[in-house]
Amino acid sequence: MSNDPVLELRGGSVSVRSASGPPLELVTDVSLALHREEILGLVGESGCGKSTTARALLGLLPLSAGTLLLHGSPVGQNPQPLRACVQAIFQNPVASFNPKRSLLDSVAEPLRVRGQGNRAERERLALAELDRVGLSEHVSRLRPREVSGGQCQRAAIARATILRPEALICDEPVSALDVSIQAQIIELLAELRRELGIAMLFISHDLSVVAALCDRTAVMYAGRITEQGPTLAIARDARHPYTAILHDCEPADPAGPVVTPRLQMVEASEDVDGRELPGCRFAAVCPRVTGECSTSPPQLEEVGAGHEVACYHPLASGTPEASHPVSVG
Repeated sequence: MSNDPVLELRGGSVSVRSASGPPLELVTDVSLALHREEILGLVGESGCGKSTTARALLGLLPLSAGTLLLHGSPVGQNPQPLRACVQAIFQNPVASFNPKRSLLDSVAEPLRVRGQGNRAERERLALAELDRVGLSEHVSRLRPREVSGGQCQRAAIARATILRPEALICDEPVSALDVSIQAQIIELLAELRRELGIAMLFISHDLSVVAALCDRTAVMYAGRITEQGPTLAIARDARHPYTAILHDCEPADPAGPVVTPRLQMVEASEDVDGRELPGCRFAAVCPRVTGECSTSPPQLEEVGAGHEVACYHPLASGTPEASHPVSVG
């Protein structure tokens, strides 16, 4: 089986117009590859560009630079080839459905749009897909407001997979759910990856959630990838200061020992936007910053097998600053 990416973004940038100056790049020079039967995590704080990247991969936002490829061929200005191959699951499951229609009708809708089968055949296929994600026929005939958030997200997953896409873009699909329901949805996505061989991008602000599901992880800050590699390496041997700080922001185990933060961000003016800095976008708040960090952006360089870091002063491997006792599933 070929290991070529199903979907790939090479050097992708997305810009928006600025009323007071040149266009502002929301995402800059991002390269991500989604492989069959693999889940790639994209993690970072709110506003860092994760959802913008997701929309670019779905062909919903134009690139100001770079290339989007489907099976190695540039998508170009026509996103139609993406529609059958790439589907999305979003953060708010209730808002992603028509409130006046049953879950069953909404899950069957992609089949109707593509002219597949008659009404009875589409209903049969939709019921089977809803059963696959753990929803009974009774629940399937309810409307979005009549079911729980977890049930609604299961239906959203069924709607995304009913056309058997080759890639799923999951944009914060569990962040609005209770912790116990989060675990169930994560396990469901892992099962679908195994059963259907789907490539996935899983977006989250929570490193522990990403560590429980993803094979590889990319960390984003202010629109740039700062570190990427095997999830185990990111979880246990973080090399970028921002990744180490993200680990320190994870909720502590009340029954465990008190953990002293390894690194803390430097206080900076709220007016500072890392995207507008000429050098490293993390420079304004980085505790390890030096002069060269403010002059030009660092490029991703390999520090281990498949492990890359964009930092002039990365943390040393195996030091307390770089090591994190994270359980990886």
